[in-house]
Amino acid sequence: MADADETDKYAILLNAGPEDGSTANNAFGYAIELDDAGHDVEMFLDGTATKWATEFAEDPDRPFSHRWRTIQSRGLLAGACGYCADAFDATDSCKRANVDLLSDSGQHAPSVGELADRGYELLTI
Repeated sequence: MADADETDKYAILLNAGPEDGSTANNAFGYAIELDDAGHDVEMFLDGTATKWATEFAEDPDRPFSHRWRTIQSRGLLAGACGYCADAFDATDSCKRANVDLLSDSGQHAPSVGELADRGYELLTI
């Protein structure tokens, strides 16, 4: 069994984009619930999940938009993969939504190895 310090940190790597809203909604809920329980949580937008900034900007009343706003206001959204944002034409909307791009268009991010080294439990959704 892991030490409490080792499991107190969670990195949520969200890959579910707007075409899979129910899965993304669950991930947003998990991040909020873990934060409510006092855990250190960082959420990363990866793959098609980089499109969420566009989706919520175009439709701020979209279902579960309150969770998106909560994640942003609590500082749980660590950023988005710049490589994926570029691939899915989401770079500008991420910037407008103040979502940090963690890499340029030539490199994937975040480094899961570095997150693991920093003691984060990785949750890929």
